[in-house]
Amino acid sequence: MTRAEQAARTRQAVLDAARALFAERGFAATSLQDIADAMGVRKANVYYYFPTKAAILDALLDERTSRLDALLAAAESEASVEARRDLVIAGFTEEVVRAYRTVAPIDFADPSVRSVPGVAERLEAFTRRAAKALFGPHPSVDQLAGLAVMHDLKPVMRTLDRLPDDELVRALQRLCRRLIA
Repeated sequence: MTRAEQAARTRQAVLDAARALFAERGFAATSLQDIADAMGVRKANVYYYFPTKAAILDALLDERTSRLDALLAAAESEASVEARRDLVIAGFTEEVVRAYRTVAPIDFADPSVRSVPGVAERLEAFTRRAAKALFGPHPSVDQLAGLAVMHDLKPVMRTLDRLPDDELVRALQRLCRRLIA
């Protein structure tokens, strides 16, 4: 294994440990030392890749939004609002279930997360972009409220956790269509 490959693996291990701890304990209650301890390394190893906990959060936010950015870009190229909505709902629900089943979810609505400089602004910009793709330039109050509820499907996922992934995705798609109709 090359040094670059080892560095990429270690960086990803930091992100994986941080993601799990942030989901379990919350962002505010997790320190860089906690992340290092979970990895079985010295804190200096974590600092080498991420000088601050905020830098880790930023990288985790990048992970979360990169697929959704691509989804929005594809939706924005669709001519009709209906086609954009169908594409976004299908891709969003599949991504939400994938993330729920495979990685520890981070609560981006957590005030300690949103208080990190730049995080709230990035999330709000993403929401504005999604609203425009889904509803056009003038979304209604009800549409914006539905989109806000769509941002946090964790309670629904926990309630329907026993469903196979394909059924869970379909249930979430039906819910999302009702939320943003």
